[in-house]
Amino acid sequence: MKSVALAALLATAVSGSANAQTASFQCPADGTRFSYTGDGWEKVNTAAGQDATVCLYDSLSNGKAETLRVHDGLVGSVDAQGESFAKGLDLKALWPLKVGNKITNAVTVVGRDGKSYTSTVTMTVAAYEKVTVPAGSFDAFRVEESKANSNGRTIHWWAPAVSASVKESFADWRTPGKTITLDLVSLKPAAR
Repeated sequence: MKSVALAALLATAVSGSANAQTASFQCPADGTRFSYTGDGWEKVNTAAGQDATVCLYDSLSNGKAETLRVHDGLVGSVDAQGESFAKGLDLKALWPLKVGNKITNAVTVVGRDGKSYTSTVTMTVAAYEKVTVPAGSFDAFRVEESKANSNGRTIHWWAPAVSASVKESFADWRTPGKTITLDLVSLKPAAR
């Protein structure tokens, strides 16, 4: 059943498909549900609309319900700090996604401690590759995000067939030096 539902979703994703290793921006259809797990995390995102180039999701992350805003399909935010970080990036310049596209921006955010922090952030479309996760194998753009003066980086594997990341890797803010990897474990297309 999972493979039939996935095949139906892939067949309807024509406008977001990669053609000659490029992809145009689009959000997933409202109601599409993405379930991720990894490193003790469980997360379910249900597509809930679009606000310009921000994909909106109703998200349940380790039992906590929140509204997730994913800017240009790549950088998510659930609070004011995340929103100011995402808005400080010129993510539109990465689209259409193509290997080699790159942005570098100085981003200033106010941390939870009330202090301002500025960081230089570089995002690079590093590769177009096949990635296999429990939900299946996907052709995906590997988009790498790094901050100056930091060894940690965030990696998004954005799959045009589903208009979303199918895998993400990022630094665990609770445990310095630890990386969390979330894999897509199931995908339920929007009801028709």
